[in-house]
Formats: sequence, C-alpha cells, structure tokens
Amino acid sequence: MIATIANWFSALFAWIARIFQWFTGMFKDFMEFVTDLPVVILNGILDGAIYVLSMIPVPGFMAGGGLQSLFNGLPADVLYFVNFFGIHIGLGIIGAGVVFRLTRKGLTLGQW
Repeated sequence: MIATIANWFSALFAWIARIFQWFTGMFKDFMEFVTDLPVVILNGILDGAIYVLSMIPVPGFMAGGGLQSLFNGLPADVLYFVNFFGIHIGLGIIGAGVVFRLTRKGLTLGQW
C-alpha cells in the first residue's frame, strides 16, 4: 500500500515537473519574442525608409555621371588650376572624412 502511494506521489511530482518545464519553455519563448520584437520593428522602419529614399529622383545635374561630367564642362584654364591645387584630391579626402564620420555616428548610435 505504501508503495502504491509512493508511486502515485512520484507520478504526481513528475506531472508537476513536466508542467513546470512547459511553463519555463513558454517563458523562454516569450522572452525571445520580446527581445526580437524591436529588431523586427526597426527592420520594418528601415525598409520603409529605404523605400521612401529610393523614390526620390536623381537631380538633373547629377544624372550625367556625377562630378566627372561637371569638371569636364569647365574651361581649360579653370581645369589647370583645379589640377594644380589638387581640388579633386581634396574633395576625395573630404568625402572620405564625411563617410567615416557618418559611419562612426551610425555604429556608436551618435554617442561618439
């Protein structure tokens, strides 16, 4: 008789342990959902921003090839001074600096 009661209690405790495991699994799944939710929302917002930015047309003065076509349209005297002073190199360095700064701001979320 005592063995039957002991078996009944062990089965009851095993059942409670399975319910507890089920609840812990549900809690872990819920917490994973909560932690993934901001990523999914941010992904949707960024996809929308990319879509909106892709709808902006390219300005007419840049449609012909960018800065190269603008520099080619300059007179020969002005091109001499542009090459002499290295303006094309300076614009490249300034562009690289701007890209570096924007990348740094983006990766550090504007804290640096």
